[in-house]
Amino acid sequence: MSTDTTPGRFKKNDVLFREGDASDCVLRVRSGEIEVLREVGDASVLLGRVKGGEWLGEMGVIENRVRSATARAATDGEIEVLTAEQFLDRISSDAALARDLILRLSIRLRSIEDKIAGDLVSFSQGRSVQRSGGAAPDGEIAADARISLAAETDMLRAQIGAAPIAIDKLPFVVGRAVVGDEAPPLRRPDLVIEDQEPLRLSRQHFMIVRGGGHLMVSDLGSTLGTLVNGQAIGHHFMKDAASLHRGDNEIIAGGWDSPFAFSLSVD
Repeated sequence: MSTDTTPGRFKKNDVLFREGDASDCVLRVRSGEIEVLREVGDASVLLGRVKGGEWLGEMGVIENRVRSATARAATDGEIEVLTAEQFLDRISSDAALARDLILRLSIRLRSIEDKIAGDLVSFSQGRSVQRSGGAAPDGEIAADARISLAAETDMLRAQIGAAPIAIDKLPFVVGRAVVGDEAPPLRRPDLVIEDQEPLRLSRQHFMIVRGGGHLMVSDLGSTLGTLVNGQAIGHHFMKDAASLHRGDNEIIAGGWDSPFAFSLSVD
């Protein structure tokens, strides 16, 4: 690790970087929590939170693109700030971190269609899978487990009905209907939901998939990410997938206050 990395304290509501800023450094949260927000229309949408021990902004540096979201302190805390060069030095000396990043990059280099094809065994075995609540998975889930998806908001019930939808084939993709002159996805989602501007859903937003004996939710490169049992996943965060457990699971597509909230039951 470079010896000249700079730790810095932050106060609640401090803005650490803004959407559209240059990705000129990587942050490692030592303590406290940082909110990740994205502008949607005239509103700032909370996508999730980054906590102690997690990285923030690493993919923007690696992919050489501007910040895709704003980072704002939710509490007081402390961060370690690394330049791009320092972060690359850290990767070269931390095998686990290097594996995480290589895995994420390899998945992003594939098309979403390849991901939907179900080639996710290595994904489920890698460290890029975040267990719900940070705990160990609740055992393997049998291949004949009953899986159902239900709406958790009135707006969503009005579209897909109040009765749970039985999922008998995986992967199962959830996305929105195309808007205006958008090109349709090559693979039509299994559940297509209408959305209106400012859009919260992506055309292919998330999928439910089996890998390594476990059920997972994988974000499909959506604009606003996915929350699984409170864990934020997607390209704004360290993880692209989260494991599901037996019983009821909560999935929210498009930010914390999104109306696209589901309950996924595994029996």
